Amino acid sequence: MSDNIDITMTATIRPKILKRTFTSFDKNMFYKDKDRFRLIINIDPIGDDGKTVKDILKVCKEFFHKSKIVVTTPKEASFPKAVLNVWNNVEADWIFHLEDDWTLNRKIDVDDMIGILKDYKDLACLRLYKFSTPKGKKPKFFRAKYVYNDRGFYTSVDKHRQFGLNPVLIRGKFFRQALPLMVDGKNPEKQFRYSNARMRPVLMKWSYAIYGRPGSKALVSDIGRNWLKTKRFRKPRSGQFLHWENK
Repeated sequence: MSDNIDITMTATIRPKILKRTFTSFDKNMFYKDKDRFRLIINIDPIGDDGKTVKDILKVCKEFFHKSKIVVTTPKEASFPKAVLNVWNNVEADWIFHLEDDWTLNRKIDVDDMIGILKDYKDLACLRLYKFSTPKGKKPKFFRAKYVYNDRGFYTSVDKHRQFGLNPVLIRGKFFRQALPLMVDGKNPEKQFRYSNARMRPVLMKWSYAIYGRPGSKALVSDIGRNWLKTKRFRKPRSGQFLHWENK
């Protein structure tokens, strides 16, 4: 029997971009035993002019049965609250976190990823990398040293800042230790830093990994940047990303 997976997604009202994301992941990852996947999606009230939450739900139902979709629709946009809204609805032991503007570039066996996490019980997660991986076995990712494991992943030597929300498969045990320590007024990714004394004891218990092999091409692509430029959105100049701002 296949392991159940909760897909947690933070989204805005961009149905065309969402459809590209789902099409790529449906073809390349969510194709095996589709009933095992449950979508938990937060839809923030910003996005394409003339489009509504109904347009986003229509896209979701093309890829997931309505009984496998959990939706939150806040009145105000907030990245931290969006993450907490979806994470607070998680039930499965495996969580695949995905924002609405990523595409998966080729087939990945999610059961291989789960198998790695089962075999290496110190790993909190497996991230998908948006650049090609170097050919060497001791590269740097996210300004930290990593070491390659022939099982098909890289492990960080530095635990201080290596959990992030690029497309990532998360172990439920780590997830449930970290979730009660999160707050809704700070960028979620920056809460997973050594400087956060509240989260530090949990972070240092675990190791963090990137899925891939030496010399592999990028597994995922960020397809939302052109939309942001067109709509003239930007991250706040303060560096604390809570929601997009108009330029």
